[in-house]
Amino acid sequence: MIIRKRNKFFSVAYLVIGFFNFSTAQVLDNAVADSLIQVILTENLPDTTRYKLAMDIADYATVPRLSLNYAQEALQVANDLQNDSWKAAAWLSIGQSQEKLGNIEKAQTALLNSISLYTKQDYQLGVASAYQTLGNVLTQQSNYSKALEYYKHAISLLRKKDDSVRLATVLLNVSEAYEGIKQYDSSELSLQEAIIMFKELDFEVGESYAIGNLGLLKIEQGNDKAGAKYLNEAIDRLQKFNDNYAIAEYQLSISKIYQEQGDTATALNYALQSWEMAEQDGLLEQMRNASERLASIYVQRGDYEQAYLHQTRYLELKDSINNIEVVQNLADMRTEFEVAQKQSEIDFLTERRNNQRKVQVGLILLLLLIVVVAWLFYRSYRIQKKANEQLSQQKKELNAKNEMLDALIVTRERFFSIISHDLRGPVGSFYSLASILKMHLQKQEYDNLPPIIDHIEKSAIHLSLMLDNLLNWALNQQDDIPVQPEKLLVKEIAEEVVEVFQTVAISKDIMLRSLFDTSLYVWADRNVLFTIIRNLTNNALKFTPPSGAVTITAQRSGGDVVIQVIDTGIGMSAEKLETLFRPQEGQSTWGTSGEKGVGLGLQLVKEFTDRSGGTIDVVSVPNSGTTFSVRLPINHKEKVIA
Repeated sequence: MIIRKRNKFFSVAYLVIGFFNFSTAQVLDNAVADSLIQVILTENLPDTTRYKLAMDIADYATVPRLSLNYAQEALQVANDLQNDSWKAAAWLSIGQSQEKLGNIEKAQTALLNSISLYTKQDYQLGVASAYQTLGNVLTQQSNYSKALEYYKHAISLLRKKDDSVRLATVLLNVSEAYEGIKQYDSSELSLQEAIIMFKELDFEVGESYAIGNLGLLKIEQGNDKAGAKYLNEAIDRLQKFNDNYAIAEYQLSISKIYQEQGDTATALNYALQSWEMAEQDGLLEQMRNASERLASIYVQRGDYEQAYLHQTRYLELKDSINNIEVVQNLADMRTEFEVAQKQSEIDFLTERRNNQRKVQVGLILLLLLIVVVAWLFYRSYRIQKKANEQLSQQKKELNAKNEMLDALIVTRERFFSIISHDLRGPVGSFYSLASILKMHLQKQEYDNLPPIIDHIEKSAIHLSLMLDNLLNWALNQQDDIPVQPEKLLVKEIAEEVVEVFQTVAISKDIMLRSLFDTSLYVWADRNVLFTIIRNLTNNALKFTPPSGAVTITAQRSGGDVVIQVIDTGIGMSAEKLETLFRPQEGQSTWGTSGEKGVGLGLQLVKEFTDRSGGTIDVVSVPNSGTTFSVRLPINHKEKVIA
């Protein structure tokens, strides 16, 4: 009896049907998916259109991880719009993708969410779809009896709805559960009915899967000839759809048949084709299975070097290059080689004993033993050398990471030390101003209150900015800042910043203004862009004396927008510019009105600009002013936001 791992395979047909769109049946087609991705990435779309495009991409894509990514994006849109029907469909698509990827627990959670939402809406087609995929998941876990319950429930609902496409798909998948409990007749009847229904619907992909699964069933029953015939027919049909996931599995099954028949050349050809297709689409499980099959075939052919290479690749895929397990498996390979070699020597000696004298046999045996021992020593040396090189490289990488961590810890401790010291100033100022305010109120000296209130406002703004920067810096170091780039009007962000700092500018007798072309847009996260302009503006006001000016402006440059914050302040020396974005190497600097900072704001500007796919330049002349220029992309780029 041929033992085959096929549970995940029957679920493929489920995804082909495109269940989230209950009005039509769609065929997997990466070309269509790619064209839709271009639309969703390059155009500013309303939420309704974005949701439908994301679901279409998830439905058309042949790569499971790509389907999952866009199904999750569709779910995000559905959550934002609070649309339960869309959420149910998105959860169903996520469950189907997770099933193909082998993430069983995540698939079950997603499908139960879908069933709950569809049940609440009394949408029977949605419930049937979710039940079917849940049956697929339970089939993967070999819980065939429970899987049959869900399949039968789905079949009952679909027969009432007279939905041939979906019914044929469930029949295709339920055959696996019947096979799991050895009810082969029921399994074959389900597949034959599915083939007839798909043929009547002119749905070639579904028909191809049913034919392929019928071939697998025939092999399970011991009829290899019929099984290979059906599998080859399915492969020929699926070639036009570039469905490498299914083709790779079918080819491995055919390879197994030929290997057991002793036709290792044909078996090798099918196994190599399976590996190439799995590698092309990044199908790790199929790559692992193909590597295992290739190793077995090469052992049977006596090509132990190739067997060793493919067994090593199989172990790497299976155990994620765990050094200890890899070394142990390599030792097992050497033992297997030794046993096979010794058996070959025994057979050789037996044959020669009948034809040659004992002395000749003894000499040949001695020579062979010497060669084997020398080869084993050489092989052991090569393996040990490779293991030592890997350990040495890992040690270098670990040392580099430790040095980086030490540097981050030193930087963090310096920031916290300086910030804790600088926070005392505004807090102490609040205490003193509160005491003075209380005294004037008690004496009813109301004319003296406005200057005090102005001081309180300035201290509050300074303290708020410092705390915001500290929080943003801490989150950025841990990559915890949620970043959602979008198309933003630069003028709106700049005017918000001007409004925030207008009081500070007036109190220092500085003219603060923004000069913008109203049509300038950039591709960036709103909070990130606001933080960049806010910190540059605060820095400019801090180092500009009374009667000075701070101007925020922007202009288009090629495919980018260059945002500039220009001041007429005290400027900076060349030495200061070198450490401007590395505050841990510089010193705290006092502003023209006694303001103090640690340079954390400028470091945030630099880090946020880099993460937004932009650059920053500074031009400064002592006693003449400073110009910060931030260049950001106008349109979406793949590299934007790491």
